[in-house]
Amino acid sequence: MADAINTGNPVPTTKFIVNDYEDIRGGRVNQATPRGRLGFLDTNGRFTLPRTLAEAKKSVFALDWPKPLNPGPYFDGPGLNGAPPYGWSDGSFGSQENSFTIDPDASYNANWPVGYVVYEVPPMFLNVNVTSGNKVLVFDGGTFTYGSGAYAGVSSDYNLGAQVYADYITNNEGKITASGAGGDNVVQGHVFDKDTFGQNTITVVLKGRRALL
Repeated sequence: MADAINTGNPVPTTKFIVNDYEDIRGGRVNQATPRGRLGFLDTNGRFTLPRTLAEAKKSVFALDWPKPLNPGPYFDGPGLNGAPPYGWSDGSFGSQENSFTIDPDASYNANWPVGYVVYEVPPMFLNVNVTSGNKVLVFDGGTFTYGSGAYAGVSSDYNLGAQVYADYITNNEGKITASGAGGDNVVQGHVFDKDTFGQNTITVVLKGRRALL
């Protein structure tokens, strides 16, 4: 029997697991957002990843893919199933009731050929980034597990009980980090467990909006 770990087709490591959450709501993101990154509610009503220390201090919400209501296929772009070719709706109930109209005098113009990225399973299971403008789940506190690469630094930086912060360094925007006290960053939570969900996984308890109190 083939060894899936050491062959050319290994099982991918975990990037983000929701173990438990205190509160949950919905929103949209301003930019492509990897699963589990910490963000803040920006002035335009969308969630943004921190780029400065001031933004990191208020980045208290863990962001993740929305759960699709419809079966596949799934496309890149905004909407519960992405943006299919020549789609007229983002999949929401309001759009389904209000956005579908047919004008018999409208000319139909389609560019051909056309290519679209298609996923047979929801992109969250493939650890694909949430696309810019797409809907997200917004977790306001809870227990979450991050795999290697989904947090800043290395596993040995995170001792049990260690404080974690929101990173804002380029390419690490919104990742949890154990380095934050020197910059007077806000404590977002603490390390609760390690390696339970795979090698080099970090399980943290995040405060959510209570970190701002």
